[in-house]
Amino acid sequence: MNCEPPHFDSSARRTGDVDHQASAWFALMHGGSPTQAERDELASWLAAAPEHAQAYAQLESLWAASAQLLQPAAPVAPVRLSRRRFVGLGVAASAVAVTTGATGLWLKGMGSPFADVRTAVGERRTVKLPDGSSVDLAGNTALNLDFSANRRSVELLQGEAFFNVVAGAAGEFGVTTEAGRVLAGEGEFCLTCDSTSTRLAVSRKTARVVTATQQTDLGEGLSLRFSASQTGSIQHAELDQILAWRNGRLAFFDTPLLTVIDELQRWREGKIFIMDKQLAARRVSLILNLNKPEQMLDVLARALPVRTTRYTDLVTLIYPV
Repeated sequence: MNCEPPHFDSSARRTGDVDHQASAWFALMHGGSPTQAERDELASWLAAAPEHAQAYAQLESLWAASAQLLQPAAPVAPVRLSRRRFVGLGVAASAVAVTTGATGLWLKGMGSPFADVRTAVGERRTVKLPDGSSVDLAGNTALNLDFSANRRSVELLQGEAFFNVVAGAAGEFGVTTEAGRVLAGEGEFCLTCDSTSTRLAVSRKTARVVTATQQTDLGEGLSLRFSASQTGSIQHAELDQILAWRNGRLAFFDTPLLTVIDELQRWREGKIFIMDKQLAARRVSLILNLNKPEQMLDVLARALPVRTTRYTDLVTLIYPV
């Protein structure tokens, strides 16, 4: 079981023009977990033609040049946005930016080809389960199913899923992630799995989180983030924001840009690299339209003092202005 997404589709590294192939190799080497066989394959690809090495070197030069941007910058004065004003923005793709902090670069992979149920990047899907329950899958999400006369269990491999659980004779409904297991007799809850932890948000009835170290009961309207080694504190769940994707929107309020970009990877193709630590930590509030994924970075660029460099459709670098 693994919340880490596997590698990019290898076909992108073998088809298309040279720039497109170079972008796919660059995204894998800098944002994925390449195997030794893939490293050897890259070496062969680079040696196959001078234009291969030239295209890849251009990307490496862009990456190396960005190192000077990773030095701390002067703080930016915060811009306050009331929650009333935020809600009033509606579904329009508008945004405002606020304050800074410190964090690292963000890298994220894609895909999950062997799951029982999966969605592609940008896809939403509702699946009826054998026990009569249902699950809504966000983009780039993958599940394995295990149902029998006395068992109803799901494994969330990656991504985000909303479960509508009905009472059943087979006992409690269970969802397993790398961080732990969630159990519910019936009700509704949303699980978000990333590389380090899982977030549970309960919208109806109750659910129980069971990890290696403890077990926690969570009531309606509450959320909890947990990992295999640590369980956070119970929080009020901003359900309108957490579940906005089910209605075709992404909603963020006072959220680090790093987290926003992480979420965008479920909904648009390609790799996004934030090239500045303070920029990654800026807190933003915005609403994005999932039906227009091609406009997401344009909205971001209008909302923040940033510039974007796109190298084919697979690699986007975000810099501070």
